[in-house]
Amino acid sequence: MSEARAATLVVIEYGASWPKWLAPNHYGHLAVVAQHYEGEPSSLVAQVANRVARLEGTGWKLDTMVLAVNGRTDDGAFAARSVLSRGLLARLQKSGGGDLVLTVDDGVGPRACQELTGLAAALDGDAVGWAVGVSVRIGRQEPIQGLSSDWSLLHSCAPGA
Repeated sequence: MSEARAATLVVIEYGASWPKWLAPNHYGHLAVVAQHYEGEPSSLVAQVANRVARLEGTGWKLDTMVLAVNGRTDDGAFAARSVLSRGLLARLQKSGGGDLVLTVDDGVGPRACQELTGLAAALDGDAVGWAVGVSVRIGRQEPIQGLSSDWSLLHSCAPGA
């Protein structure tokens, strides 16, 4: 069997932007799942599960997973985002570790940032001992990661906040 190809998976919710900090030419193998239509947020979960299974079946080792979220803060969007993030985290753990990055454009409101950082803090707690790093990136800002990080620093998505 040939050696697995290290790869990055980028998942983009409907209405979310490509992460400004992510230059595709610097990440080797790259796969993208983008929700191209406005529908139930949960529909993205099935798309991602299908794509991950196909990629892993062809020898890709997804060691970095990026979830680019839109600014939706309704219960359905939050629930689907939580399920999707936990699924990505579990795949990383099962494959031996890696990084999960939750990212949002810096133009969304503070509530969206608070929900995203709250989700990241919960995921980070779940990932203890799994060799999986969880971080949040707002626009081009540097990532905030780890249990020792102060997630409350990301109280706003305003540029320079």
